[in-house]
Amino acid sequence: MAAITVYYDGLCPVCGREVAIYRRLVAPGAVLWRDLAGEPSALQGEPFGIEAALTLLHVRDANGELHVGLPAHLVLWERLPLLRWLARGLRGSACARRLFERFYLAFTARRPGLRRRREGGRRA
Repeated sequence: MAAITVYYDGLCPVCGREVAIYRRLVAPGAVLWRDLAGEPSALQGEPFGIEAALTLLHVRDANGELHVGLPAHLVLWERLPLLRWLARGLRGSACARRLFERFYLAFTARRPGLRRRREGGRRA
């Protein structure tokens, strides 16, 4: 199975903890992790910029298709045995997917790492 690429904000403390958990759960080589706080050049050639990538999770799947926001999480969660059931459940329920999307967008609008980055990139 080809790897997916996950672009995330390592400056965000919540995102960093979440990615640390995912790294422990995923099979080796299944995910290529791109921390944009330390590797902004990872976006070279991508059709989105750093601001978009830091605002919502971006994942490029094994076929090269780009997924943003909750759909990106679903692609990632499908690679994690403990969360695969959640990804499948959300894909099968438009109502649950809309609810999760609302919570996700509300969180990302207020997340600590994004605020700090806009204030000059200081870490907590």
